[in-house]
Amino acid sequence: MNDLDRLRSLDGAKWSKYGPDVLASWVADMDFPPDPQIGEAIIDVCRRGDLGYNFGALDRVHSTWAAWVKRRHGLDLDTERMTTFTGALHAMEVVMDVMTEPGDGVVVFTPVYHVFINATLSGGRRVVEVPLGPDSTLDSEAFAAACDDTTKLVFFSQSHNPTGRIYTSEELQAFGRVAAEHDLTVVSDEIWADLAHAPNRHLPMLVGDPSLANRTITIGSASKAFNLASLSLAVAHVGDQRVLDAMDAQSAHLHGRPSALSAEGTIAAWGHGEPWLNDTMAKITRNRDHLADRLAAEIPEVGYAPPESGYLAWLDFGATSLGADPASVLLEKAGVALNRGVEFGSNSDGFARLNFATTPEILDMVIDRIVKAVKTGVTP
Repeated sequence: MNDLDRLRSLDGAKWSKYGPDVLASWVADMDFPPDPQIGEAIIDVCRRGDLGYNFGALDRVHSTWAAWVKRRHGLDLDTERMTTFTGALHAMEVVMDVMTEPGDGVVVFTPVYHVFINATLSGGRRVVEVPLGPDSTLDSEAFAAACDDTTKLVFFSQSHNPTGRIYTSEELQAFGRVAAEHDLTVVSDEIWADLAHAPNRHLPMLVGDPSLANRTITIGSASKAFNLASLSLAVAHVGDQRVLDAMDAQSAHLHGRPSALSAEGTIAAWGHGEPWLNDTMAKITRNRDHLADRLAAEIPEVGYAPPESGYLAWLDFGATSLGADPASVLLEKAGVALNRGVEFGSNSDGFARLNFATTPEILDMVIDRIVKAVKTGVTP
């Protein structure tokens, strides 16, 4: 079975949502099978029949994550302030629920992962969009100007999704001054932390600006780096005591808990998966650079700033004939599924998000179709 046939045989949303003639390059899954050690750890639980009230692995997740981020990123986190959730968005929505009231403002830096916007709106809160500056930089002046007395929370991503920027210490410190001035709770989604392209390095929010420690919730997960989204496990380090107190006051079972299988797989990833991750990152970086080379040579009118982290390309089709929603045109006319830029808030018209965590052969097929569509001038 070739790679494309294997992917089409899976039940995952990425390759099952659209028809068999569509090349999927949208949702943030990799096309690479996970580290076999992760599957073995999960299978071992089943082999020994340890599927009762098995909370042992969940008890070890916090210390495993703490050791991982300390070694890889220089981030020293207190396990006593950690809480386990079924995903990063789960953690973010719980924090939003306990720290804001309906109508309160939640800051996002646009363009931004569209689920941040959707979660805010579905929770009855107000989206406060702060457009990123040139080259996807943080604009602290625009951030300050957007805040008022009803602005309570910031949904942040380091590295940024969809641009792949890793914010600098200077940017984070300027951000921190605004957050302190307006007494904002900060949720730093750092689930892309382990996917920085050398020589770039991940900079945790709390390393870039330690003064944010008492108001920041840092979220980590093995989901992106190890392709484990369906295991549904994230860990939040809750630096803001107000959030911890509010969560402790809620019903004990309201937040649920991930499964023992999720915990075993996550521990195997952080405990033993670094060689697999290093090999996978080499593949992803080659794809990132190959995409840049082909676009520059064949359709230079499509703007592309290679990400500093991650496997998502934020492509600017504004100088082409594909219109404000190029992903919809490419899906209909070229049989390529990308994420629609128009869903990512302001600064997004004419953009689309492409996932290049795939085989070189499939990536070239995707690029071939995009090149043909742009060169033939298909229109909305």
